[in-house]
Formats: sequence, C-alpha cells, structure tokens
Amino acid sequence: MRGDEGLCKIDKECHLLEKLDLCRCPHVSNKGLIAIVSNCPNSTTLSIESCPKIGNEGLQAIEKLYPKLQSISIKDCPLVGDHGVSSLLSSASSILSKVKLQGLSISDFSLAMIGHYGKSVINLMLSGLQNVSKKGFWVMGNAQGLQKCCFVSGDGLVAFAKSVGSLECLQLEECNRVTQSGVIGVLSNQIPCCL
Repeated sequence: MRGDEGLCKIDKECHLLEKLDLCRCPHVSNKGLIAIVSNCPNSTTLSIESCPKIGNEGLQAIEKLYPKLQSISIKDCPLVGDHGVSSLLSSASSILSKVKLQGLSISDFSLAMIGHYGKSVINLMLSGLQNVSKKGFWVMGNAQGLQKCCFVSGDGLVAFAKSVGSLECLQLEECNRVTQSGVIGVLSNQIPCCL
C-alpha cells in the first residue's frame, strides 16, 4: 500500500495522532490528506513537503478538521496557492503559533492574511515565495494581526541578515535592544540594506 490508500488505513487506526509529516509523498493527494485529517482531530503539528498532488482542497479540509493545529509547515507543493493558505490561516489562527511556507505559488494576498489573522503566530518562516513582493511584506507587517516583537537584539538581527542572503530593505522600529554593533554586523555582511 502506498499513497492515499496507506493514509486511509492509518486514519482508521491512529485517532490519537498528534504529528503528521508528509515528506516526498508523490502518491498522496488531497483525498488521502482529507481522510487522515478527518479522523485525527488531536493533531497539533502538520508538515507537508514535496507532495505534488496536495493543494488548496487539502488545506481547506485541515482548516475545518484540525481545531488544535498549532504548527504548519508547507514546502514545495505546486498546487498550494493563496486560496488554501488563506482559508487555513483565517480559521486556525487562534492557536496557530508556527507557520513555515517555502517554495509555494502564493502571493501578497497570503501575506496579508498572515498579517491580519496571525494573532498567535510567534514563529514565522517565509522562503522561496517568488510571487510575493515588498508590498506583501509591508501589508503583513502593518495589518495589526502579528504581534510586534520588542525583544529583537543585535545578534538576532545579524543572524536574520545572514539567513536571508539578498535583503534589499530593512526597516526597524522600536527595537530598543538593537545596538550599533548589530547594525554594523548587518552592514559588514555586505548586504545592501536601508535602515
């Protein structure tokens, strides 16, 4: 058994499943994801990576059937778009604290949804989102849903700058723990940025 058929077997036996990690599962589709999601309401963590048959329909099911979801990671799933991400965020956001989106075909709209509904998000990772613009990040940051962090330090800023690689603009407001050495650390990484 593989793919959807295998997940359908698991969902009948594992009602207490708390973490589901679907990585490189080319034979798992929305049907298999929906089957396991519908019988495992205690799940708190879901990771979907390189699953080419999982898309918006599967995420909409998660939104309705995973009331305890706290952490979601979606990477390199070409059928996942704004519709799926936004439906997931708009309802699960009351306890969803970790969101990781990588290599998806989402746009500024999804970032706006994160900014508006992400009241509980404390860990956010966005990477390889080719259809997202500066405007999307601006809207996300100004939507008043995400919590502002007053604990960003100079070391945290340098680590962030190293991880993004091609930072064009960075605006810092009310970051009282960022010192001159933190700013110099960012600049010494030869990252063109405007502070």
